[in-house]
Amino acid sequence: MPELEPPRKTPPSTDKSAQTESPDPILKLHKMSTTAGVGSQDYVAINNAAIVSVILGLCTALAFLGLPFLIVGAAGIVSGVIALVQVRHSNGTQGGAALAILGILLSLALAGSVAASSFLEWNRQRDDEREIDKVLEQFGQYVAAEQYDKAYQLFSPDFQMVIRPDVFRVQLQAYQQYFGKIDGATSNDVFQFATTTEGIQTAQTQAIVRFQKQKPATNPTQPASPREPRREPTGLYRLNGQWRIAGMEIFRKPGK
Repeated sequence: MPELEPPRKTPPSTDKSAQTESPDPILKLHKMSTTAGVGSQDYVAINNAAIVSVILGLCTALAFLGLPFLIVGAAGIVSGVIALVQVRHSNGTQGGAALAILGILLSLALAGSVAASSFLEWNRQRDDEREIDKVLEQFGQYVAAEQYDKAYQLFSPDFQMVIRPDVFRVQLQAYQQYFGKIDGATSNDVFQFATTTEGIQTAQTQAIVRFQKQKPATNPTQPASPREPRREPTGLYRLNGQWRIAGMEIFRKPGK
């Protein structure tokens, strides 16, 4: 009959990691969750702010319809910066840094294009305003010097087809007899530009017509009194690169 041997005891493990490992499975899952995605693309999520940044960057193109939409570009840049910060501090659990950079670049590029285009348009408009002022000043100078033929040449061919030179002179003289002798003219610095369906650039403004000082007929020794300037609605359009007066409230079509 065999002798009964006492059960052998398992020697204690010398592995320190095994000795310190917690048998609690929940704690083990917690450790896995805190390192999920590190070194593995399966658990990396795209940052939401990065996606928003790209969308806003594309929507910045709306600024071509109106400068207030530039705020969309500013929001795209802010979203992109926030996304980069969040991705950097996510310990590898979030991605989308490339999308955030793309959103920032789109916002900057489109907003910059709109700003540059608006500046060029503003600069061209300022040049047009100066040219129109020059035309109106020349008109005032020619009329003050009674050089009606030169003043007539400042008007468009369409105007000249309706108002002939003799009618032009007669109406100017009648205007001055009633209001006073013209001393000069300029714009009121307010312009409204538009382009016709044929691509012709037009402008609307008010000509400020100034008059010479006039002494009272009853007492010529008194100092000359100034006359109030008159505002005359004026239309112009660009013809062969030059602005011409298309119409002015001073002049009326014969028969009206």
